[in-house]
Amino acid sequence: MDEEQPFIPYADRDALPEEMVPTLAAYETRMGFMPNALKIYMHRPEILAVLVKLNNTVMRDESSHLDAGLKRRISAICSFLNKSAYCVAHNTNTLMTKHGGDGEGWDFSAEDVAKLLDPAYVPDYPAEKAAIEYARAASSDPSNVPRATLDALAEHMTPPQIVELACVVGFWAMYNSIHEALHIPIEEALQGNAAFLGA
Repeated sequence: MDEEQPFIPYADRDALPEEMVPTLAAYETRMGFMPNALKIYMHRPEILAVLVKLNNTVMRDESSHLDAGLKRRISAICSFLNKSAYCVAHNTNTLMTKHGGDGEGWDFSAEDVAKLLDPAYVPDYPAEKAAIEYARAASSDPSNVPRATLDALAEHMTPPQIVELACVVGFWAMYNSIHEALHIPIEEALQGNAAFLGA
């Protein structure tokens, strides 16, 4: 299927402030391509710079207290629950990318992804189970996360880990809503991954 065109044109990358060039080059190297979402954000370079920094801090900063793989799995689950086809396509692509090289990859198969996104999925490890239960509850109804879910988090995670987890969930809620509300086209190579949303 051919890639759709956005309802507003992509911004001119060459018009970006010079100080943003290395940041975007690093992002492109990690992803293996320049995401359409960033081509839209380039219309507001000041916002783009903050979003890239927030993404990097929440998902992969050296100060992280949570495992990067857990955060990526949570990201896919949140995007699935928030019905963001764009972010499901991206997060599942990252999970299914081969590990190693300059980019992020976790060697998941399509079957692994389908299992992860299945509402019946329960991981083996108590901390991951608590994290996923929290992500599901907070994505579905953030003002009514059950006390038992919070107590399980407190039992298995440190306060810094819990705050980081909440920020991962909140970050993807924000990204999911922005990307869907702007109808950002899914890149042609990733379009097949949106099918996980209907699985």
